[in-house]
Amino acid sequence: MARPGGESLAPRRCAHGRYVPPDVLLGIVDVIGVRESSFVTTMFSTIIAGLFSFVPIVIAINSLTMTRLFGTPEGLRERLDDVRSFRADVEELADTPVSPTDPSAFLTLVLETVRDRSQTLLDDVSTAPEETRHAVGDFVRDLDEDIEEVEAEVAAHGSTLFAILLPMMNHDYSTYVNRVRHIRAEHADDLSTGAEETLATLQELLVAVDVARQYFKSVYLQQELAALSRWLAYSGIASFLASTFIVMLYASGYPPIVNATPLLVLVAAGLAVSFLPFSILFAYILRVATVVQRTSAPGTFTPQRERPPHER
Repeated sequence: MARPGGESLAPRRCAHGRYVPPDVLLGIVDVIGVRESSFVTTMFSTIIAGLFSFVPIVIAINSLTMTRLFGTPEGLRERLDDVRSFRADVEELADTPVSPTDPSAFLTLVLETVRDRSQTLLDDVSTAPEETRHAVGDFVRDLDEDIEEVEAEVAAHGSTLFAILLPMMNHDYSTYVNRVRHIRAEHADDLSTGAEETLATLQELLVAVDVARQYFKSVYLQQELAALSRWLAYSGIASFLASTFIVMLYASGYPPIVNATPLLVLVAAGLAVSFLPFSILFAYILRVATVVQRTSAPGTFTPQRERPPHER
């Protein structure tokens, strides 16, 4: 096969007299027909036209992220008061004057308080009937295992919001709340006043963990959508410039290049840059959709798809 100008694109003979296979990029380009100027210009022109569809996407994403930033002073104050009230409730349950503002440290405080109260519960039911002690023991053992797993994953993956949400998505806290309610209902006559109070505290703490997960999720999604719109803008400009350059390069037909290898590399790089916005959009949407699906229903109702695979 020959290119314009008479240079053959067949495998060349190396210095040792043996034939070597064509370059990988050369093989790929042969398949998609990059030597046809009309095909290349049409392909990149289509990419340029598709890039304009990202403009309303970026505008819509920015609208979603900015919705929570605007409001009346009274509305903003109510939102801050809700967060402050939640922190105050957790501080009262954890018996601490001030809770940390870092999400990772705040979650650690809540989980350590849950573990401490669960051990207190074991002491409170030490003199209860065997059936009650068995039910409480199973509950505390399962709860402690899940807490240790969450703390280990958070410590291993850092303190980012995604690192916090990732292990929390794999646990169904509403199930533990219902187990507390079952213990309080079925063993009410066998529970002491101290055990009843500890169970009530545990129930509130488990609800607080679920509330914290939902709040962290909303903050994380807002940050991710803002980052997505920014990266779409950056990559969209780069894709538009790269596609325009390739189209202009082929505007008068096959470029007057003696060696085809640089052109093959240039077209391949142009394709990679051109598809960058689509790749970024796919990666962000896939991650955001997964987080939303696995944490979509707070409270006592947990759809089957939201539960981790080992609990379905």
